[in-house]
Amino acid sequence: MWIVNPPPRIGLLLLLLSAALFSTSSYALTCKRANDGSVEQLITLDHQINVSTANLAPNTVLWRSQTFTSTFKCTDTNNHPKGEDAYLWWDPDRQMSAIHNSLEVGVTFLGSDINPTKIKSTDIGPGTVCDPAFNGRCRPPALPQTITATYAIYIKATGNPPPSTGTITDQSKYAVFQVDGEGGLNNQPNSNFRVYVSGLGNIKFISCSPKITVSANNGETVNFGAIPARNAAVGKIEKQVPFSIRADLTGQGQDCEKQTLMASFSTTYPTQDNQLILPESTSGFGILLSRADSPSTWISMNTPTELGYVNGSIVESNFLASLKWLSATPKVGKFNASANIDVTFK
Repeated sequence: MWIVNPPPRIGLLLLLLSAALFSTSSYALTCKRANDGSVEQLITLDHQINVSTANLAPNTVLWRSQTFTSTFKCTDTNNHPKGEDAYLWWDPDRQMSAIHNSLEVGVTFLGSDINPTKIKSTDIGPGTVCDPAFNGRCRPPALPQTITATYAIYIKATGNPPPSTGTITDQSKYAVFQVDGEGGLNNQPNSNFRVYVSGLGNIKFISCSPKITVSANNGETVNFGAIPARNAAVGKIEKQVPFSIRADLTGQGQDCEKQTLMASFSTTYPTQDNQLILPESTSGFGILLSRADSPSTWISMNTPTELGYVNGSIVESNFLASLKWLSATPKVGKFNASANIDVTFK
């Protein structure tokens, strides 16, 4: 069976990013966006972002941005002919700690939420590689490579109280990450791609705390029943079971009206491709989630999907849980896996 654990929490918040300082290094890559050579992406909160005061417990997800995918071309501009990996260098200006302490602004990367103030960098693969000469040595400069990163911005509660006014007044611009080499941050301006966030002053805390419930074929549990192992065929979708997510806003605050609710799924179980939930890493099968109206468009973990527009006391949306075979000889026996559901505002 597959168990869904919906925490009755809601919230929303948005993203941040800021300017730039550079530290020197003995060598460094130049990494720019491949399609246009740009070195900056500014994610701006250009409209009011509402955050529920219902649950501000630490690590509660308040908001997630859309998912962005960027491809970078990295070149050897500092004479490192053996090649060099590219990294995401988090909080390159070391200014994100200045954000109001009720909020944690971070990046969802490879399905994991990363707090930029707590980790220095993350390797994302070869930025340049050796160009071998006839004598077996690497000929300078190293060969340029392209590399792709998919990321989103999240905002979580820290457990500290929000501003007494209910509004974040921060109008600063924050650098979330810079794409650079293993040697450190490039000290040449406009050489490396950065993501920034601004507009945190549009965040407003409101009173809206819907009760979130999940309905499936076994209460709050999706039960796939008995499935013969002899049916296993790699890549085949064996069975799909419907479930629904319901937000009950009865008496939960008038600020809910005319808000769009978003749902995002997460799990502590192993995943494959950030979509397939594995009961065990060697189970030979996994669980995929999709909207009922798009049964073969799989939902990625920690990626928001629309739950519905509040124009009354109930918002409900239908989903599917699908069992997919990964092996012709799956592990036999009873299985469980679980997912959490966070509901936020758009």
